[in-house]
Amino acid sequence: MTEEVAAYFKMLSEPVRLHLLGSICSEGAATIGELTERLGLCQSVVSRHIKLMVENGLISKKTENGRTQYYFEDDCLCSICAPVVEKIRTRAAAHHKLLEK
Repeated sequence: MTEEVAAYFKMLSEPVRLHLLGSICSEGAATIGELTERLGLCQSVVSRHIKLMVENGLISKKTENGRTQYYFEDDCLCSICAPVVEKIRTRAAAHHKLLEK
């Protein structure tokens, strides 16, 4: 069981995947093309990371009218990541203020 948990968190250790997950959390379900535009990343990079996240159960996909969208079936991952991101933003803002002095 602990190995599965470690593998899950290992998937979260990649900055590109966190960026993609953050976009899906904040802006909702999206296609590969939409994620590519949102984040300014290369389509092959987005595709590779999305494929890994689907295979490892971090996100789900649904296809309607020839469009495949990627989304969260439950917002557990968003609830875990959002506070961490906010804490990092707060630290960065405090650090920036110190540097301005």
